[in-house]
Amino acid sequence: MRSGRGAATSQFENCSGRGPSVVVQNASGEKRVLELAKTVKAARERAVSIEKEFNTLNTDQWCERYNVPVSFVSG
Repeated sequence: MRSGRGAATSQFENCSGRGPSVVVQNASGEKRVLELAKTVKAARERAVSIEKEFNTLNTDQWCERYNVPVSFVSG
């Protein structure tokens, strides 16, 4: 996910054997798991949806929705 207000990248991956996950990565390379999914397909779909929200919501709204500190995105 990218925008002028900060940056994060969404992706899906298998997190420590817990199954497919939606992960965001900021410009500093830090990662945060946002959600776990039952299937890779579900994780991909959620990653796309979360990225769309990142591009339409303001930073505070997006961070509040996904319980991510604003400093993670803007830092």
